[in-house]
Amino acid sequence: MTAHRLPNGSMTSVITLNSSARLQRIDAIAAAWGGLVGGIGLILAGPRELAIRVAITVIIGVVAGFLTGVRAVRNRIMNAAIAWVLANCFYVAYVIAAQIVHLITGPAAPALLPGGATEWAQVTLISGLAILGGGAVAHLLLRPSRRRTHSL
Repeated sequence: MTAHRLPNGSMTSVITLNSSARLQRIDAIAAAWGGLVGGIGLILAGPRELAIRVAITVIIGVVAGFLTGVRAVRNRIMNAAIAWVLANCFYVAYVIAAQIVHLITGPAAPALLPGGATEWAQVTLISGLAILGGGAVAHLLLRPSRRRTHSL
């Protein structure tokens, strides 16, 4: 804790945090785009056999994480982690909406936990690893451009 003089001349104690202790900034647009793509992957994978579900979630998860990383300027891995959380939120919202449609119109709605809780947990964790992997690929491939000075 350090003391700082305010513009009116009074002293106050202020807690200062170094840059490593600050919360990392999340790019909401990047996380939302990645989460939407990841959620679509979970929706497409839902009613299939386990091997096909895993393949779909890995492919679409890597794409979702990469898209998140492309949009995010920094903290690509943290943004990809948020995208994974949002992907699961989008999937749950889809299932809830489908249940409402099922109540109104009658066609069978998708299951909230296709294949049971254990299988669903495995698939969503694999999806999370794929999304983080895509974010890591974007982090490795994309570097901020260095400023160049043009001298005449």
